[in-house]
Amino acid sequence: MNTLKMIQVFLTSVDTGSFTKAGEILGYTQSNLTQMMKSFEEELGIPMLIKTSKGVEPTNEARQLIPVMRAMDAQEQRFFQEADEIRGLRRGSIRIGSYVSTSSTWLPRVIGHYQEVYPDVEFNIVESGREEMLHGLLTGALDITITSAPENNEFDFIHILDDPMVVVFPPNHELSSYDYVPVKKLQDYPLIMTYRDYDTDANKILSEAGISSPVKYRSKDDLAVLSMIQQGLGISILPELTIERVPGNYDYRMLNPEAYRSLGIGIRSLKEAGPLARSVIDYIKETIR
Repeated sequence: MNTLKMIQVFLTSVDTGSFTKAGEILGYTQSNLTQMMKSFEEELGIPMLIKTSKGVEPTNEARQLIPVMRAMDAQEQRFFQEADEIRGLRRGSIRIGSYVSTSSTWLPRVIGHYQEVYPDVEFNIVESGREEMLHGLLTGALDITITSAPENNEFDFIHILDDPMVVVFPPNHELSSYDYVPVKKLQDYPLIMTYRDYDTDANKILSEAGISSPVKYRSKDDLAVLSMIQQGLGISILPELTIERVPGNYDYRMLNPEAYRSLGIGIRSLKEAGPLARSVIDYIKETIR
């Protein structure tokens, strides 16, 4: 078996944490994969995977090689995508990191379009926070992300739109009397927020306003935050895009001063992107805007 195929077997095993799941994806039996990895380790002269109670994990030596292997795997996919494009086809797979809000509002339109026009394209959606998505771009685990603007120039970012950040509270709350809620008023109520590394935009608003009152509850899930608000446990700052997709028994207002998150597409290098990634990016730019 060639080296690129061995790399694909290794990366799939690492990503799934299981020979069984990797075998289901790649069409091999568990014993086949075990033998393949044994041959790969013998060829390289270093151990690559270790078995744990939870499945399989890369060794310390293998972790150092993963970025290079990700790049080789991405280049192989790009090669075949380019060849397919020359033949007038669009097929392959693309791994997209996304917030829960954008995966439920933007991506159904995107996937629906490709299902109709290019049914052989496979979409793998990973819902996570911004920092985790940027790490996925860095390691090669993700091809593109739908995220808020990064704070550095480590990746290429294509701005799509500005999503208002709003104050969300239970119905008949005293904040309902405001057309725009002063940011400083937030410190007067128990706060329910997403984790800092998941939604940096909402937490940045508190930081810049100098609000130091402790957050009473934190969650990774916007829906959980909304549920707690509806139970009267506190108030929160959430993107308007989240509010639009989740009807419920709550109210919300814009902030004063107004605040927005800059939503767009992150990619490690737009110049080096394969044809499928470029096509998806162009479609999002045309459709979502």
